[in-house]
Amino acid sequence: MKILFWVTAIGIFYAMVGYPLTLLVLEKIIKRENEKDYDYKPKVSIIISAYNEEKVIEKKLLNIIETDYEDFEVIIANDSSTDRTVDLVENFIKNHKDFDIRLNSVKNHLGKTNAQDEAVEVAKGEILVFSDANSIFRKNAIKELISYFTADDIEYVCGSLLYAKDLEKASVVAENTYWDMELRMRKIESNIRTIAAGNGAIYACRKKDYRNYDLVASHDYEMPLYAGLNHKRALYNEKAIAYEKAGGTTEDEFKRKVRMQRRILSNIFTNLRRLNIFEYGWFAFFHFNHKTLRFLQGFSHIILLVSNIFILKESYFYQVFLILQVAFIFLALVGKFTESKNKIFYFPRYYMLMMLAQVLGAKNELLGKSKATWEKAETTRE
Repeated sequence: MKILFWVTAIGIFYAMVGYPLTLLVLEKIIKRENEKDYDYKPKVSIIISAYNEEKVIEKKLLNIIETDYEDFEVIIANDSSTDRTVDLVENFIKNHKDFDIRLNSVKNHLGKTNAQDEAVEVAKGEILVFSDANSIFRKNAIKELISYFTADDIEYVCGSLLYAKDLEKASVVAENTYWDMELRMRKIESNIRTIAAGNGAIYACRKKDYRNYDLVASHDYEMPLYAGLNHKRALYNEKAIAYEKAGGTTEDEFKRKVRMQRRILSNIFTNLRRLNIFEYGWFAFFHFNHKTLRFLQGFSHIILLVSNIFILKESYFYQVFLILQVAFIFLALVGKFTESKNKIFYFPRYYMLMMLAQVLGAKNELLGKSKATWEKAETTRE
């Protein structure tokens, strides 16, 4: 039990503190930045995923046509919407005939990945740019994404998703705190070699490199993974910026986190060759530290708590450590039931919900409840 205790304790500490510090040290040693080529201006297909997006689709289309990139088409990948999305898009197309905008509707509601697959089939662009209906691009975002495709081994580029700053909503503050650290880590990995994961709001790949994945899977994990497994690179450009609202409530954020973990077991136990550092070098190092250890974190906390109880009588250290664990859980529960915005309660609550989301994601996958479709958080569309 002592071995289990110390392995999990060190693993959790390293994933949350040790690895970010390791990256900061590597950044000082390996001073490298990715090149840009603003003269590379291929035709771009902008694919916008949409399912019942009547609240935001017009704003999204207006945002996209204001881009400073010149040669592009827009394809709305409609996942069988049942609200006014289709009518609003068709009306927008009629009123903006100077732009190459098309609606591509799938017959069955099978999820975002399926709608994207079918949109890619009709896309004419050399580069595919993907986005969500509620993500707002900066005017130069597409130009920045494309500028990073400077070599044939660069297969994927994602931008920087920034969450709306709303200091009145603790869930947004917590998400931003976590996300800011995540983006810093991603930037360092990208500059050194390749990133371990992207995001689904703003990213691009060459059409010739596009792959069809399991419909339950998501591009933000699979595309960087398969780029690495094929000895290619997935990069992050912090200048390609999109804005999005984080869930306005902790419940919305929790649902989103559970959805993000819907393939957590598959992500842990498949494609194990990704961990072969002799074959994949920096990619294997980044993926193990940034993704695999994170995937194991919720389960590690359970093992840490149980093993701590079994070795409680070994020394005062283990007794104090258990008290600290219980105190952290207590603060999280107080935050949950009081809905306090005080950081003393809110951050433990947010962290524990992230860990619980991993466990529930694993449970859903084991029970065959992981789905390619989901209900969006309405507070991210307000």
